[in-house]
Amino acid sequence: MEQIKTRIAACELEYDEIKESSPASDEEIKSLSAHFSQPLPKELIAFYKTVGGIESDEIFSIFSPENLLEQIQKRSNLANNSTGIIDMIIAFWGNDRPEFQEYEFLTEEQTQKINETFPCIGWIMSEEDINESGEYIIFDKNGNFTNIYCHQDSIDDTANQLLELLESGISERTLEDVLEELFERAEGNLSRWD
Repeated sequence: MEQIKTRIAACELEYDEIKESSPASDEEIKSLSAHFSQPLPKELIAFYKTVGGIESDEIFSIFSPENLLEQIQKRSNLANNSTGIIDMIIAFWGNDRPEFQEYEFLTEEQTQKINETFPCIGWIMSEEDINESGEYIIFDKNGNFTNIYCHQDSIDDTANQLLELLESGISERTLEDVLEELFERAEGNLSRWD
């Protein structure tokens, strides 16, 4: 996680945008874990304890336990309120993604299975088409991580990718590797806006 902390510090100095949260307490992590369908991977717990989260208003939201718990609470009265990937995509779009909410591309059973299998810990805005798409960070029961791209005009592609992942599983990949890749994209956005 030291490499990630170094990247955050560089972004804080250069752009004053991406900031790390305070490290999470054991109590916060325990409270958050109750909202995930999979056990929290050791690497994610280490991230929460050393970094906390990586957040900016517009671009990067790898939520700290405190902020994710707050978001979960705000969505508690909504139908799509889990930390599963599909529910988090719906949350990203202001709780308005009818293609998923009305089961246009996935059945209700497929949606439930995908949500249970792939919890989501946050997202970034995509560099190429900001405000039209995002990339979401998910993990599986084996502690592998990946990022899923979703564009508002091709929700069906995302649905198909998630169905494929149900069959194949997530390839072995660390959270640090995924965050490193996404930092490159986030920095692209920040420098373009500078």
